[in-house]
Amino acid sequence: MNTYLVIITTVLVVTQIIRIIQNTIQLRRQQTLFEKQLGSLADAELTERDFETQRKAYRLAVEYLEHRVAEKEAVYCENP
Repeated sequence: MNTYLVIITTVLVVTQIIRIIQNTIQLRRQQTLFEKQLGSLADAELTERDFETQRKAYRLAVEYLEHRVAEKEAVYCENP
C-alpha cells in the first residue's frame, strides 16, 4: 500500500512541476510580446496637440450624447 501511495504522490508532484514549467514558458512568451508592443508605443511621441485632440473628441462625444438624451426626453414628454 505504501508503494502505491509513493507512486501516486510522485506522479502528482511531477505533474505540478510540469504545469509550473509550462506556465513559466507561457509567461515569458507573453512578456516578450508585451515588451515588443510597448517598444513600438514608446517610439511614438505624444505631443500636447494629441492630448488636446483627445479632449476635444471627448467633449464632442459628451455633447452629442447629452443632445440625444435631451431629444429622447422631449419626445417622451410629448407622448407620455
